[in-house]
Amino acid sequence: MIGVIVIELHSEVPCLSFPDRNAFRGLCVCHCCLLDEIDKSILSQLCKNARTSGYQIASALHDMGYQMTDRAIRQRLSRLEKKGVILGYSVLLNPNLVSEKISRTVLLKFKFTGTSLELIQRLNTYCQEAPFCLYSSRLSGDFDWIGHFVFDSLEQYELESNNFLHRFAELIADYRSYESKTWKISPYSILDEHEMTERKAKVYRIIKSIEKDEEKLRDKLQMIVESLVKFFDGKFARIWLMDKERKYLILKFSAGKYRNTQGEFSKVPMDSLKIGAIAKTGKPIITNDVVHDSRIKHPDWAKKEKLRSFAGYPLTYEHKIVGVMAMFSEKQLLPADFELLGIFCDKVSKELSAAFDAQEYLAIK
Repeated sequence: MIGVIVIELHSEVPCLSFPDRNAFRGLCVCHCCLLDEIDKSILSQLCKNARTSGYQIASALHDMGYQMTDRAIRQRLSRLEKKGVILGYSVLLNPNLVSEKISRTVLLKFKFTGTSLELIQRLNTYCQEAPFCLYSSRLSGDFDWIGHFVFDSLEQYELESNNFLHRFAELIADYRSYESKTWKISPYSILDEHEMTERKAKVYRIIKSIEKDEEKLRDKLQMIVESLVKFFDGKFARIWLMDKERKYLILKFSAGKYRNTQGEFSKVPMDSLKIGAIAKTGKPIITNDVVHDSRIKHPDWAKKEKLRSFAGYPLTYEHKIVGVMAMFSEKQLLPADFELLGIFCDKVSKELSAAFDAQEYLAIK
């Protein structure tokens, strides 16, 4: 059973930049002159699925502003292969489905002595060279190291475990080995900074378009929630503004499926679990499990609407919290999406403070 297709990249290309070199053996990308921006974008697409066609890659690059043909993509791939950047295209298999593998997760607590650094380097080398070691990483906390191993048989597991304990006996203060079952297995998705950069640029273009528009503040805020729904695939988005007594948040702007500003949530108290908490603490609230989130007042309604994610952020005016901007979506939001939403709301707050005086702001409340 094929799980995910990955690319194997040359391990001798310099300038490796990953959180943990052991975490995905054989994957290496140069961030120097060997690869230009288009090369990196091509590799980013292939690392998501090595079966992606040249036509599909060209279409993805077109969305990022690069005008590339299918033939040009194939030529670049040929060049990357000849230069040894790409060594080959391999299959990532799910060990739970392929065969009866022995899957173990090991935790270690180190004994720190005069030879510890040398032994830790040996452990690092061992993990890189061992084909049955799929993942290893240094930890902070109760344990110092974690590794995940998949063995072909029980005999291999017992043999290699004894070998491992004997080889690193001087380093190990505590050894824990657990039988584990893989729920998800996937490669690193590399070079996603290009997609993130493009999405950030779109956010700033939205802000700039709103900034250039000479509409009144009320109209601009309505444009903002509509842009939120459109750009982030929201089902609906809303802005609440704080009343003069700072006891309630009043729903003023709404876009998407629910555009009406009258109803149960037209006036939200500051002590509410979700919208009020955002305004009170000044901290965002985000979730990708709306139906089971205790801060959601009507989980049955959320289930009926097929809502998956919620993101709410405080809005500020002259360094004071004045409201909340929030969005519900049927899609699961990625960490990058939450980051972009935060950038969007922060930018909106800055534009409000820079563009409008207090009298105009208070006039819409």
